[in-house]
Amino acid sequence: MKYRNVYFDESNQKIRWTTSAPEGFIYNYEFVGKMTRVEFDLLIEILWDLYENDIIPFEMLFSKFSEIRTFCDKVKEIIDDLQE
Repeated sequence: MKYRNVYFDESNQKIRWTTSAPEGFIYNYEFVGKMTRVEFDLLIEILWDLYENDIIPFEMLFSKFSEIRTFCDKVKEIIDDLQE
C-alpha cells in the first residue's frame, strides 16, 4: 500500500493527497497525516456527507482524519490476525 501525505488549506478549503513537499504548493497547506488512496477517498466521502458545501474547520477535518485512520488500522489488524 502506498501511503502519501494529506495536507489541508482551511482558508481555501483545499485538500491534497500527495508525495510533494508543501514548499511547492501555491496554497498554505497544513500537514494532516498519511493515508492510502482508498482511505483518502473515504475521508472525502465522509467530509462531503457531513459538510457538503459548508466550511470545514481544520480541527474537524483532523478529527475525521484521525477517526478514519483508527478505523482502517483496526480493520488491517483484523485482516492480519485472520491470515495468521
